[in-house]
Amino acid sequence: MTTPTVSVVELIGNPRAGSRTRALADAVVAELSGRPRMADTPLGRPRVLELAELVGVTFGPRPARAVAPLDDPFAPVSAAGLLVVATPTYKGTYTGLLKIFLDQFRQGDLSGVVALPVTVAASADHLASVTAALRDLLAELGADVPSRPPAVLESRLAAPAEVAAEWAAWHAGEVADLLSRVSAAR
Repeated sequence: MTTPTVSVVELIGNPRAGSRTRALADAVVAELSGRPRMADTPLGRPRVLELAELVGVTFGPRPARAVAPLDDPFAPVSAAGLLVVATPTYKGTYTGLLKIFLDQFRQGDLSGVVALPVTVAASADHLASVTAALRDLLAELGADVPSRPPAVLESRLAAPAEVAAEWAAWHAGEVADLLSRVSAAR
């Protein structure tokens, strides 16, 4: 009997597509996929939703246009087995772009989803607060969230694979347990 793969969605909240935040999210998914503890819940190829490409975002005077719009960007998020939500810290919290997107979900809409917040910040104080806030929001939406998600200082982003490997060495087992529990309940 073949073990079904877990659908993976990376939701990238950085207003700049192709960011270091995305590189970190990619590294976390790759690292989890390679862990022996994940053998009972193998991860499928991730679907990446860069919010910067789905909506028009600009930091300049020209109007922004969506580069890769989707008719329903919310459906893959709701259907994910593992939802990796990655964001840099802007003014002490996750990005407004991510907030606007997640505000479209109601309480409980992410039930049956394991959500892994991946946060980046310049300071340890901001890192702790943004991680806690995003973790609480995802739990409010019904997702199962690991107790110690990846939280990374910007100064460590030069080596995202190394950072992801360090985190996964300690915490991949918890993610695997959550995925097993959630998929058994589905």
